[in-house]
Amino acid sequence: MIKLVLFDLDGTLLKSTEIIMDAFVITFEKYFKEVELDQKTLTSFLGHTLFETFGLYIKEDQDMDELVDFYRKTSEKLMQDATAYPNAKALMEKLQSKNIMIGVVTSKMNHVAREHLTLIGLNDYVTHLVGYEDVVNHKPHKEPIEKGLSLYGVRPEEAVYVGDHENDMVAAKSAGVISCAVSYSHRLKEMLAVMPDYVVDDLLQIEDIV
Repeated sequence: MIKLVLFDLDGTLLKSTEIIMDAFVITFEKYFKEVELDQKTLTSFLGHTLFETFGLYIKEDQDMDELVDFYRKTSEKLMQDATAYPNAKALMEKLQSKNIMIGVVTSKMNHVAREHLTLIGLNDYVTHLVGYEDVVNHKPHKEPIEKGLSLYGVRPEEAVYVGDHENDMVAAKSAGVISCAVSYSHRLKEMLAVMPDYVVDDLLQIEDIV
């Protein structure tokens, strides 16, 4: 029996993928003008920490903290217009009615993720959130999901993890939870290659899994 559904945030609950890529474009125009960003490169940035992404391009005379700070401030300005994906709130209400617990496991800073959940009206449904600073190893490592399980006292076979990136699926499988991919992802092909347990076109379809 499923007792817990864990969600990734960006690109899964929060309609922010385009915003994230726009913020990368603005940041690269300022700090890495020589780099040409095509759609394939931009989507490859999704699902990774900022330090991992900028670490691929940073020069010796550049400051990583400055880069990350600029990106975050740029992203935050753009994020004020973000919305939830269709039926996200309806799903949360359905899960609550079934006494199924709800959590979020994201690579975002914990407080930023909470702010964004509040922005789209979902924060009150999420009891626990595992953010960037809450773990040592980030997805695709299983640690973030295992941390989420421990916060709820739930066994892996009693949980589902829903995400939009292959790193989400790899982490879910490594942690032994049921993996569920959303088909509206920019990384659908890559996710399908990992063979998730379920693929949904609409968040409400998750009700059928639990």
